[in-house]
Amino acid sequence: MKLKKNNFKILFLLIVSFNFFACNNKTNKQKANDSKEVFSQNTNKQNILFITIDDFRPKINSYGETKMITPNIDKLANQSVKFNNAFTNIAVCGASRASIMTGIRPSQERFTSYSTRASEDVPNAIPLNRIFKENGYETISYGKIFHHLDDFKEFWTDVDKGTVQSDFQDPESIRTIENAERGEYGKKEPVFEYPDVDDYAYNDGKITRNAINKMKLLKKENKPFFMAVGYVSPHLPFIQPKKYWDLYDHDSIQLADNTFLPENAPMIAKTSQHNSAELRKNYIGLPKEGNLDDELSRNLIHGYFASVSYMDALIGELVQGLDDLGLRENTTIVLWSDHGYFLGEHGMWCKHSTFYEAVKIPLLISSPQYAKSQTTESFTELVDIYPTLCDLANIEAPSYVQGKSLIPVLEDPSTILKTEIYTRYKEGEAVIDKNYSYTEFYKGEEYLGNMLYDMKKDVKQNVDISKQDGNDRIVEKYKVKLKKMREYVNTDYLEKK
Repeated sequence: MKLKKNNFKILFLLIVSFNFFACNNKTNKQKANDSKEVFSQNTNKQNILFITIDDFRPKINSYGETKMITPNIDKLANQSVKFNNAFTNIAVCGASRASIMTGIRPSQERFTSYSTRASEDVPNAIPLNRIFKENGYETISYGKIFHHLDDFKEFWTDVDKGTVQSDFQDPESIRTIENAERGEYGKKEPVFEYPDVDDYAYNDGKITRNAINKMKLLKKENKPFFMAVGYVSPHLPFIQPKKYWDLYDHDSIQLADNTFLPENAPMIAKTSQHNSAELRKNYIGLPKEGNLDDELSRNLIHGYFASVSYMDALIGELVQGLDDLGLRENTTIVLWSDHGYFLGEHGMWCKHSTFYEAVKIPLLISSPQYAKSQTTESFTELVDIYPTLCDLANIEAPSYVQGKSLIPVLEDPSTILKTEIYTRYKEGEAVIDKNYSYTEFYKGEEYLGNMLYDMKKDVKQNVDISKQDGNDRIVEKYKVKLKKMREYVNTDYLEKK
């Protein structure tokens, strides 16, 4: 009987052991299957390489001009849908970046200046880095993305030190700054330098190298990414390695041929909005008022061109790094600028206006499943990028987002998704379409003036025709458009959600 009991115990133990190992084996197989499923999910997620350039006007080969040398951006344009009519919603960096990162338009009270913090103006918004992070993405910020490094910083999985604007390398520049008078934000600085250093001496070079190294790690770990790489060049000061300055013949650089305020334009278009203060208040050797002399203007344009070519070389290296890693086939590249830039037009430098030079921007989208080497004439605003990226990643955008997804245009670049855009800066608020650019100036409810330009006959905006006989109907038509948009953007849709 004891023997039978012992046999029964042995049999029971064998059965339990068999079931344990079978279950354990099943668990291991299930883990393996789960791992394969996660691998598959991560592989199928569309990576986003989000390249932003500060102060970049689209005066390059791929946009029909030959003044600046940008072979790498032109190459990317040939692999993209190029938006010929892309505009910022506000021509100042902090506000523009807050708008694109939240998908919310600027207004008289929201996103108004370079110092804007999205987390303060719209604390309940879901910024791009948050929505991608919450959908399983690594979210990386290298360089200048938000204007302030700590703006919604908690939603980046990896963030560097952000903007390094005055990254001087020439010892003479550094000595000059030590002995300079104070400007608006500290000691005044040289407006340009071009020492004989390599591409990685400046911070823009460093973030390029860091981004490529990060992509290598992300590929190894099989992690989908939303990688934002923000180039400061060609923002002031115009600083870059000497070889980029040497690309240009200084004496052949052409100056703006319309260094005057447009005929008939209200003085507020310049005095209230723009006196090139960013340049005049912070850099050495600038007059306090009036037009710059020809040689100073030529030096500034030369420096701007050289900074653009430096930035172009770095972007070429960044995209090549993506290609070399075999990640391009599953990565959408979006290249954009926060606003345009004056180079002496209307006597203005920098941005801060509703004139064409300040608000027109480059926009390229290179996505593996959509059209390539195509151009679209559809009007587009930076606020449209948020819902577009969500669609590309199969993420549902928040209902309050105020832009339109550009997927229909990526599918068929002949599609005209919008026929007009809206932009603003301080008192100025403008609507622009293929026919006209119309701006009104308000201080609160007080009307201060307007201006109208014929964009087919006068793309340089040299003659304000708002007061000319026979244009009353045109002015009234665009006045109604602006009134509707003003009411729309001044309504707090986010508060209602």
